[in-house]
Amino acid sequence: MKIFPIFIPHLGCPFNCVYCDQDTITKSKSPIAQSISDNVKKFCDNNILEEKEIAFFGGTFTKLSKKLQQQYFDAVNKYNDTLTSIRISTRPDSIDKDIIDFCKNNNVRTIELGVQSFSDEVLSATKRGYTTQVAIESCNLIKKNNIILGVQLMPGLPGFNTATLDETIETTIKLKPNFVRIYPPIVLKNTMLENWFKDGEYSPLTLEESIEITSRMVGKFKKNNISVIKVGLHSDIEKDSIIAGPYHQSFGELVRAEMLKTKILNNFEAKTLKISNKDISLFKGFDSRMLKELKAKLRLQKIPIKISTNLKKDNFIFSDVEPDENW
Repeated sequence: MKIFPIFIPHLGCPFNCVYCDQDTITKSKSPIAQSISDNVKKFCDNNILEEKEIAFFGGTFTKLSKKLQQQYFDAVNKYNDTLTSIRISTRPDSIDKDIIDFCKNNNVRTIELGVQSFSDEVLSATKRGYTTQVAIESCNLIKKNNIILGVQLMPGLPGFNTATLDETIETTIKLKPNFVRIYPPIVLKNTMLENWFKDGEYSPLTLEESIEITSRMVGKFKKNNISVIKVGLHSDIEKDSIIAGPYHQSFGELVRAEMLKTKILNNFEAKTLKISNKDISLFKGFDSRMLKELKAKLRLQKIPIKISTNLKKDNFIFSDVEPDENW
């Protein structure tokens, strides 16, 4: 599917969330309907035969005035065909049956909810303004109305601990959203989280903790047939905007490497490790971080490696074949 993103930072948001500065994250300003219309036309004209989605990211779409929502919908739907649909993002407390009916009438096929946590302890500490029960009810309402459900989660917010993580994972699995995004929070300039951090009231996850926790979440969700479409913020946030936290421009690759490392350790045999050619960068990248950790855990000086072009990425086999190299 081809996706055309339209960023509406902070639009419709009832307040600034403690961790949020969407102008910094998205590097976008609020669009006008005419510019949306022009850009969507080009996108659709260039992808006539492709399944397409126009995605409104950021902000709280369903909290916009109905008039502005309709203007945005009309700007997209004038180029609508059977292969084009709309995705919006909103808050769990900004969904009800009337809103869903309005969205469905305007060709919305996917709704992403910025849930962040299914723990009342975390939601209260971060002043989200809704409860876990509200979030659960909103998720169920979206699914009941045959709309694709996406859930955004942020492990490491104020109030986060092992118990709140387990609660969030278990609730997400029970709800079975179609997909999940996982964003360990970064302390950005000009946010309440920055003030809390400087006052010693908040400590973000370290990069190592964040990789381990995110890997665990991804593994459990995938095991339960819940797709994880994104982990970590995108890679072009200006460094000067980051005060603290587990930001890494290749966070997704680090999580992949952690998961592959764990699978190898759990299934280790004293044989040649046959890996996909698509995973060489996981072993060799980031100063051979993953390879060093594997050898340290296994107490090996070298690991015999066979490179395969047939294995899919994130897969491996222990085999009696002769190695190509010893890493």
